[in-house]
Amino acid sequence: MIKISNIKKNIKYQSPLIIDNLEIKKGYIYTILGHNGSGKSTLLKILYNLTDYEDGEIDIDSKGFSEEIAQEYIAYNPQKSCFLRGTLEENFNYIYKYSKSKNLLSRNKLNELIKEFKLEKKLKSDVRKLSGGEQAKAQFIRTIVLNKDYILLDEPMASLDSQSRQLVENKMRELRKQKKTIILVTHDFIQAKELGDEIIFMENLKVVGTYSPYEFFKNIL
Repeated sequence: MIKISNIKKNIKYQSPLIIDNLEIKKGYIYTILGHNGSGKSTLLKILYNLTDYEDGEIDIDSKGFSEEIAQEYIAYNPQKSCFLRGTLEENFNYIYKYSKSKNLLSRNKLNELIKEFKLEKKLKSDVRKLSGGEQAKAQFIRTIVLNKDYILLDEPMASLDSQSRQLVENKMRELRKQKKTIILVTHDFIQAKELGDEIIFMENLKVVGTYSPYEFFKNIL
């Protein structure tokens, strides 16, 4: 479980991001909804230790919180795909060469994912010349391969076609069955309703609350 309490993150020219109390349980899919600028992406960056905060506490599985702990337990899929120079195949190889993770999925599983997402013919391509959708699929695969307990996804399906979106959603459900926790930032209310076990609603740089999909769409929206 991830426990967040009394977090305050100052944001230039805006009110601070405030998170009074938030608990994220294992084996759930959480969808984060909120208007642009409500703090959704900033919350993910705080959890992955990409940005600091001024006050409050975060605890991951009763281990505390640090850069090392965040990287041990969390995988992060940013809103904008980020790759090293070289081919797509080389970028996948970098994971196995340089990652400190002890639980990477096998190369066979990586190859299965590449085939499922129809990227096998793109392995020799310069990764920077791939389409936005192809890069998004590759980024999602890289995130899964790290095999972490908590998976942060910041609008990973924004540039995907409907077939690829469905594949990503199915993979998320498979990960939940494996007791992985998914935290998904999305603007798609239908997706949040159908996919999320719980909805985290943010507004004006605050976490308003955590709700079941039924409760959110009946009483909150």
